Amino acid sequence: MTARAVLALTVVCALVGRFDAAAAASEPRLRVMIVIDESDDPFAERIRAEVSALGFEVVTVEPWRTGEPVESLDATGRANQAAAAIRMVASRKGVEIWVANQPTGRSLLRQLIVDENPGGPNDGLVALQTAELLRTTLLSRSDLPLPPPRVPPANLQQTAPPGPPPPPSAGLQAAAGVLYSPGAGDPAMQLWMTFGQFIKRPFGIALDVSAPLRPSTLRGPEGSANVGAWLAGGTLFLAYEPPDSSLHARLAAGGAAIRLTVDGEASFPLVASSHTTTAGAVYARADGGFQMTWWLQFGARAVAGLVPGGVTIHFAGNDAGTWGRPFVAALLFADLAWR
Repeated sequence: MTARAVLALTVVCALVGRFDAAAAASEPRLRVMIVIDESDDPFAERIRAEVSALGFEVVTVEPWRTGEPVESLDATGRANQAAAAIRMVASRKGVEIWVANQPTGRSLLRQLIVDENPGGPNDGLVALQTAELLRTTLLSRSDLPLPPPRVPPANLQQTAPPGPPPPPSAGLQAAAGVLYSPGAGDPAMQLWMTFGQFIKRPFGIALDVSAPLRPSTLRGPEGSANVGAWLAGGTLFLAYEPPDSSLHARLAAGGAAIRLTVDGEASFPLVASSHTTTAGAVYARADGGFQMTWWLQFGARAVAGLVPGGVTIHFAGNDAGTWGRPFVAALLFADLAWR
């Protein structure tokens, strides 16, 4: 290659390089305005660095220096011919962002990026999220290449806060109180256990078991008898659980098998006897209580039931009373729940 050809090639390369540089310089860059409220604000400087790294032209407005407050972020952004504007929120836990619709200049987006961490906001993470929002909203035009998303370093990454834990799905209630059937003596002291399981809130199923702590006593001319009631049943229940209240309620209805034990004490010269009998019953119960914690609840229970036809109690061949037509109970309970 001759010296004259080398010289010509050098001139052409120089002209091409100058043309590319001039084209790059003439390519319009989107302008982003940042409001800096304090001198030497590291939060604002971090955001400015992240936004500049995307290739935006960054301009600043400094009310602390000029004494002119920024009343409207979008109005100030339009006055500075900015495609977007950013300023810190009053609590300094994040930023407010305004984005204009290109090329009309009308408001396209207004958004807050706030970090409510108890230990204070993560400035780096807020800055990265701000830059990513501008990248996806301003650089999505087909005539501008979309830079790759910036992934925060491992020490700046934050996982989303965990959602609220699921409510309890099952529980065991232990209750104690009085059980009474009119016409069958005085009230009995009764123990009641319930295991409940939600099927699909607010509906569930429950198993009930009840046993006498102290039986009722039925008296007559022929003597007296202690009457104990043993119950095993199943119910369907409906729960009422207001989300912003510690008060809960539950209604249940079902059927049960009741076994009565009658231990007699006869007057002389009659001879005492004991016997047992089993009958079916239908019953309903209503619970109301308050939560101490998510797993512990205290409350009261009312029960009403009926043994069709009742169970007749005989003294010396005479009808001394009838149990179960109807029967009622009032109890206090403690509820242990789990998820």
